[in-house]
Amino acid sequence: NKTQLTWEKLPNLPESELTETHKRLFGFYRIESVSRRVIGGESVPVNQYDTAFIIYAPSGHMAVHLMRPSRESYAGTRPTPEEALTAVQSYGSYFGPFSVYEEEGYLVHHRIGNLGPGGTGTDAPRSYELTDTHLTLRPPVGTDSEGRRVQSALRWARISD
Repeated sequence: NKTQLTWEKLPNLPESELTETHKRLFGFYRIESVSRRVIGGESVPVNQYDTAFIIYAPSGHMAVHLMRPSRESYAGTRPTPEEALTAVQSYGSYFGPFSVYEEEGYLVHHRIGNLGPGGTGTDAPRSYELTDTHLTLRPPVGTDSEGRRVQSALRWARISD
């Protein structure tokens, strides 16, 4: 008894809805670096991702997968509770449609699916810088464990259109 999955290609966004940023953004990117700075101050250490990809499709959808280095295989066929927790803490992913607010300089990932159930159905605004070869995304300013206001930046290198 085989299970069969059928995938449907979604239509591209109508030309009337496309901004220049949409057209330049569509593509496949791999992570180059993650940085974090105290607002008005020094750089703060941050865990890097070993492997990560983000894609923006002409249908107006996006997906991101982020994996920390040195993930361990499970000792058995099923993870122990500790192994499962470690696996979830070392991986991040979400997907959904996205919107571009070109004049304001930001985009929003509308997360309809997320590894963390609490993130499903939420919006993730990101300011962006886009060149022909790179995309830098910055989430809203946050607060670190020491109470400092910090800005993170994820720099992505384009690997295909």
